Order: sequence, then structure tokens, then C-alpha cells
Amino acid sequence: RTRAEHFHDRKSPAQLAQRQRLQVMNRFLRPFRDLFRITFAGEAGAPMTMQAAQSYNLRNALAGEYPDIYVDKGKVLLSRGPLPVPVNVTLTAQSGALLIEWENSPDAADNHPYDSLLVMAFSPETGQSDYQFTGARRSACSYLWKPALPLENGPLPDVWIAFRNRQETLMSNSVYAGG
Repeated sequence: RTRAEHFHDRKSPAQLAQRQRLQVMNRFLRPFRDLFRITFAGEAGAPMTMQAAQSYNLRNALAGEYPDIYVDKGKVLLSRGPLPVPVNVTLTAQSGALLIEWENSPDAADNHPYDSLLVMAFSPETGQSDYQFTGARRSACSYLWKPALPLENGPLPDVWIAFRNRQETLMSNSVYAGG
């Protein structure tokens, strides 16, 4: 089936609000489509990972009322899984790069020191995304990243981090670092 590009009938305010909710979320998630095959793999089968990400974020990460619906970036999940999440995540710009720092809960530091870092960024101005599975370990508590997004002459991109276990089978929920 194909999606209608234009609607020719008038709809109720509730229908218009739902259309806007879908448009706002799809515009935000579309650049991460390939990433969801990995980061939401535990939530759904391979063809359904985008739908799993969309479903979660539609229910939890939208704010505002029609016609002013927007994405609440602090509630967005770009990765979902059972691994422990980092705490006190900070983001600092440093000469063409981003310094990401975090703390680990005692459970994560003791039981998951070899988990590797995943960094994800989105530029609202350009609609572009970038992400990287790094070699940085959870125990490092910091990472200097040079994303393929412009960092000069404007606001910083929005950045999230998550962790993946050594066997590359489990993920943590993503955490918003700022932007």
C-alpha cells in the first residue's frame, strides 16, 4: 500500500493532531533508520525495528498540544535494552569535537566494564544524523568525538549515548547528553 501524499478531506482536530504527531516523529527518526536495526533489535524482528522505535517514541517522547507538537529530546530513546544506563552525562564542545563524560552506577562499573560506547547525534538545523560505535569502554567515563556534523557557527547537535555489551547482543537505553 502507498501512503497518501495529500489529504483532500477535512478531518477532526484529533485526526489533524495525530497526523502532526506522526509527521514530527517520522521527520526526527528517519535519519536513524539504519541504526535501529541494531539498537532496537531486541524489541522486534529485523523488519520491525523502525516501527518499534517509532511506537515507543510516539507514546513517550512527544510534547505540546496541536498545532505545537514537538519532540522532547530528553525522553527520546534511540537505543533500547536491558544494560545499565550511564548517569550524569555531560557534553562539552572542544575545538571541533565533543567531549562526552559520564558516571557509572556501582552495578555497571562492577559488572559491565567492557561494554562499548555508542554515540548518536542529530542536527535540527540540517536534519542530518551521525552515529558511531566506538571502541571506548564504559569504564573510561569519557570520549572525545568528532561527528560528521557541523559544530561551528551554530548550536551543538543533540547527542545521545548508549552502551553495547562485548558480545554485541545487548544494548542499554540511550541517554540524552544535551545539545
